[in-house]
Parts: sequence; C-alpha cells; structure tokens
Amino acid sequence: MELRKAHSLQTAVSLGAHGIDDNNELRNLLDAMRSIIIYLDRWGVIQHCNIQAQYWCGQQKVQGLSFKEFAQYWDDASERQREIMQVIRTKRPIWQSLERSLFNGKESWYSVDKIPVRNSDGMVTGALLVISDVTAQVKQQRALQESESRYRAFIANSSDAIWCYDIFPPVDIRLPFDEQVSQILWRAELSECNEKLAYLFGAQKRQDLIGTPLHINDSIANKRDIRHFVENNYRLEECEFAITNKNGQAMLLQTSAVGDVENGYLKRCWGMSRDVTEYKQYLDKMEHMANHDGLTSLPNRTYLYQCIEAGLRDRRHRQKMALLLIDLDRFKEINDTLGHLAGDRVLKQLGPRLELELADTSGVIARLGGDEFAIFLPNIRNTQQVVVLAHRFLDAICQEFDLDGVRTEISASIGIAVAPDQANDVTTLLRYADIAMYHAKNGLKGVAIYDASYDAHSPMRLEIMGALGRAIREHQLSLHFQPKVDLNSHRVYGFESLLRWEHPELGFIPPNDFIPIAEMSSAIYSLTNWVLEETVKQAAAWIGQGYNISVAMNLSARNLLDDRIVVDLSRVLKKYKLDGRHLEMEITESMIMSDPQRAQVILEKINALGVVLSVDDFGTGYSSLGYLKRLPVKTLKIDSSFVQNMLDDEQDEIIVNSTIQLAHNLGLKVVAEGVETQEIYDRLAQMGCDAVQGYFIAKPMAEGNANGWLQRGEWNGTDRSVKPL
Repeated sequence: MELRKAHSLQTAVSLGAHGIDDNNELRNLLDAMRSIIIYLDRWGVIQHCNIQAQYWCGQQKVQGLSFKEFAQYWDDASERQREIMQVIRTKRPIWQSLERSLFNGKESWYSVDKIPVRNSDGMVTGALLVISDVTAQVKQQRALQESESRYRAFIANSSDAIWCYDIFPPVDIRLPFDEQVSQILWRAELSECNEKLAYLFGAQKRQDLIGTPLHINDSIANKRDIRHFVENNYRLEECEFAITNKNGQAMLLQTSAVGDVENGYLKRCWGMSRDVTEYKQYLDKMEHMANHDGLTSLPNRTYLYQCIEAGLRDRRHRQKMALLLIDLDRFKEINDTLGHLAGDRVLKQLGPRLELELADTSGVIARLGGDEFAIFLPNIRNTQQVVVLAHRFLDAICQEFDLDGVRTEISASIGIAVAPDQANDVTTLLRYADIAMYHAKNGLKGVAIYDASYDAHSPMRLEIMGALGRAIREHQLSLHFQPKVDLNSHRVYGFESLLRWEHPELGFIPPNDFIPIAEMSSAIYSLTNWVLEETVKQAAAWIGQGYNISVAMNLSARNLLDDRIVVDLSRVLKKYKLDGRHLEMEITESMIMSDPQRAQVILEKINALGVVLSVDDFGTGYSSLGYLKRLPVKTLKIDSSFVQNMLDDEQDEIIVNSTIQLAHNLGLKVVAEGVETQEIYDRLAQMGCDAVQGYFIAKPMAEGNANGWLQRGEWNGTDRSVKPL
C-alpha cells in the first residue's frame, strides 16, 4: 500500500493543476494519506489540497491563499513562502525541511517536502507541499540531545580522543594501493581508545568500542580517506573527516594519524581525533554574517563584489551581465515621521518583493547599506531585458506598505551598467551604475542606463569635448555607408550614413563615446550640420550617377528640439538640388517621448520638405503606438538586439513578428537591422518584413568602397545569396 502511495505521489508531482482535478483515484489516495498535501501554482497561491489540510486549518477555505496566509502561526511564514517561490524558480526540491508552528502556546513541528510540479511538457507549473507532523520525533530528539549535553558537560575537560587500530594479519605495503586500502578497511580493529573517543562515537564507555572493525567505526571515514593515508606514506596531519556516530549525529573530526610499519608490513595505526563540528559551524555562521546584511538577511556588499568578480572572470564569449543600483526616494521621510523601526520594516519587506520579480531570472539581490540595494544579473540577452526588469522592480518597490495601520508608498531611482559593453571590472561597473542612478534621480526618470555623457568626471569625456570642435574643422570626421536591401526585389534601395571619427592621437573613437557628449554641448549643432551636408552631397552624387536610392542619417534629441534643423535642411536640399524623398532621417523612440509636442511640430516641418522619417531602434523604448500613429513617420526599424538571436530565442522572434504586423497595420514600412546570416534574411522575408540591413548584406563602407559596391551590382535582384563584403 505504501509503495502505491509513493508511486501515486510521484505521479502527482508530474501533473499540472488540471491533472489533480481530473484524477479522482489520485485525489482519494491523497485524502487517505496522513500527511497534509497542498498544491500551489507558480505564483505561490494554493489551488488544491487534500482533506487533511482542510482539517488542519479548521475547515476554512484554503484555495486562493498563499502559504503565509494558510500557515499564519508558522515560524517566519514569509520566509517559507519565499522558499516555495525559490523551489518554483530554481526547479529544485527542498526535502524534509523541519519547521515549527506555535498556536495557543502549543508547539508543533513539521517535516515539509517542497517539490516542483511539472506539466506534461516538463514545464514547472507550481509546487507540491507534503507536510508531516513530526512533533513526537522532535521531542524525542530534543530529549536525546539534552541527555547528550549533560554527558558532554561531565566530560568537558577530557582530552582529545586517542585511539589505536591493530591490523591482523598485517598489510604488505608493496601491494597496489587499492588492495592495501581494501585490506586495511576490513582487517583493522580498534584495540585502544580513551573515553573521549567513546563520547565522539556515541558509546557509553570505551569498552563498548574495543574490537570494533574500522569499516564500522569510521575513524578514518571511507576508502578515499584511507587511500590518502596510504599514499601519504601512512600519515595524516589534521585531516578533516565527516562522520555519523552511532546516535546518528553528523560530526566533523580533525584527525592526525601515523602507521606502524615493520619489515614492510603495516601492523597498526595510532591516531588522535578532535571534534571540530561546533568550530566549523561557528566559522560558517561568521562567514554568513560577513556576507549577509543583518537586517534584511540579503547578501551584502562583500558578497555582491565576490559574485560580480566571479561572473566577470568566468564570463563566456558574448555573455552580457548587468548591475542595477537602487536608491530609495523619500525613505528619510518614513524614518523621520514614523521612526527607524518603521523604516527597518520597509527595508525587510523589499527583499521578498524584489525576489518575486526575479523569479524567472538568475541574479543576486544585495543590500549595500542604508536605503541602497543592488541587483546583479550574470546572464542577460540584451539591454532591453534589463530595462524591462528594472521597471518591474520599480513597480514592486512603489507598491503600498502597511506599517502598523499606516499605509505609505515610496519610490526609487535605478541606475544600470552593462558588462562588458561599458565596464569589465567591479569598481567601474559600480561607479557607472551609481552615475546612472543619480542621473535617473536628478532627471526624475526612475530608470537610466549609464551613458558617458552623464559622467562629468571622465577624463576621456573632457578630452573629447575639447577635441570635437577641431575634428570638424580639421576633417577628422568621415561618413561610412551601410546598404539597405528590399526583401521583395532583393535590390539595394538605399544606404544609412554612419559617422566615424579617426583621432590623430586617440585613434578610432566609437560614435557612442562622443555623440552623447556632443549632445550635452553646443557642438551637436555643428556636428549635425556637417553630417547633413555630407549625407545630402553623397545622395545627390549617387542620384546624378543614375542610382534611384535614398540615404538615411540620424538625428539627436537636441536636433529634434531645435528649430534651426528645418532651416538648415531646406538650405542643404536646395544647395545640392536633391528631392527630399531621397533623404531619410532616423529618430529614436526615447527622443520623441522626451518632448512629444515639440517633436511633433519639428517632424511635421521636416516631412513638409518631402524628407522620409523613420523610427530607429524600435522596441527599445516606451513610446505609445497610438502616439506614433499621429506622427508623419513612414518606417520602423527593428533593433538588432531582437533580430540577431531570433532564430534561437523564441521571445525575440515573437517580438520581431509582432512588430512587423503592428507596423503594417499602421501603414508603416519595416526595416530589420543586424541581419548577419542567410537564415535570418530568409526568415524575415517569410514574416513579411519589408527591408533589411546588416553584415550579411555589407558592413558600413567608406565612400569609395560604397561606390565600388554599387558598381559591382551584387544586390541587383538577380542573386540574393551573393556573399557580402
């Protein structure tokens, strides 16, 4: 019968919620068990239970409760709820967790198994709790421990355990090591010991141990330890062995031993053992205290540093990591108004809230001190995933707190730094996240990703600011052009102009290092005028050569809020006699949303000149499709972070496909960036994407190389499988 129950319980673990409902025989069997059986969904809410659970809680309705609500008299029910969520998140069960309940002064103990539940597809859908009353066993164990404590007190001043094992017949030390180990294990018998050894092994007196074979006593714990003894010339020096004595108590012994070898035969072994269990437990406790915050029990700054250092050290190729720094807003008001105890309660509640949001993602949540927290994510797909998570954390923090009947809310500012894109060491990663956090706080943004332009103390930033003006005057800048191909005709229909800076001393400076800095100064106006002039001039040259193509350029947020861009654009188009439809201007979502009304006015004026407008890096911001619909935008460009992994990441493929459909419903054209393989090219064509650009077509090229590429006609619609440059 018990075997049938065990089998049926294992079946329950493999079923989803519907499986428990539909299996009457299983439900009857669970009701017949003496243990309390509870099924919780992935959110930690009880969906099913057996009849013992109903009896235990006084017949009240159990469905819909969290474990914390169900077991409100449990010791630290919140922590137990967190463990359940951990089981669901990590897919690893917790067996025989010993937990206490105190109701009306009556103490009860329970052994709890927390088991992840999988559906038929192998996905974890919740957790199964098997709760068994072990109060009697715990009391018995307490009684044994109290008795043993009295015995320990009696022999507190005893010396270390001294013992001797005789080996008969003696073992030939010329035999292979494995054979020596086997013979020692089965021939050695305890011939001498003091009372301390009896105490260590749970014996009443030392005479009870005399004559005990080594393989039973385990003074040297197992074959591996005996082999170490043999290989070390029959000596051990303060080696530690984990053993279980006759009372079932796990112990850690520190043992030194020496073998007595005569005429090539091992005859006996003398040794000394010391119980270091409590010492090791003390060290473990000290280590935990050193690595965790005393108030919230979250990892502290030291542990966080260790995790980041290990993550950076063991990082795989192309693996991205992120550090989020969280600073609470208005927390001082709670301390000043309600007192520091109320503030402490807020801090203690934040950890579980953040952990719930991190349930599906690997990461470490730490308290750095005061009202500052950090979250380290060792493996992220892209920056957008981190931004979405950061907003989820922000929403969790902003939920209402109930502090002894006083309801209050707080907010937070979150700064993000990404490795290795922005930093490759702990110090820099923390500094960048801190800079981003203060930028979010000062700008009331909630969430901000580190940008070099935020760092007023960066030496590189100061040098770049001084050199940018000279770069424009001394022709250090150039444009590279990356082609865009129509997926219906497989013909090149345009280029995107990309700014490059080759500094005479610093070498190549990436655009992400100097454009944000330019946007923070008046240099952005001169820089944009230069790019506009060179882009229109090149577009006019290609039109003059008979190519019916367009050239796109990027606008910055400062440009979009500056009326002069319209005047300059009109002037340059007239100067080179270029029809506006051959020029495309790309703007980002975040740029539009920084000042939507002002942006709309400028965009409508640009559109009136016939210039095509497109939204770049679509999907990385938080703009409203409804608002975009009112703008004179013709094209959406899907960010490369979604495109590059779409064949391996189902979520990215869903995002790309959904964006294409949404854009077409709004009457917009879709261009996918970051196309690097034939397979991605073909899949985008199947999805109905309009156009693509990326390394599969060609890398960004200087003007001369772009001219040669056009003349060769490799993407002229007749052969789309030609290898790109």
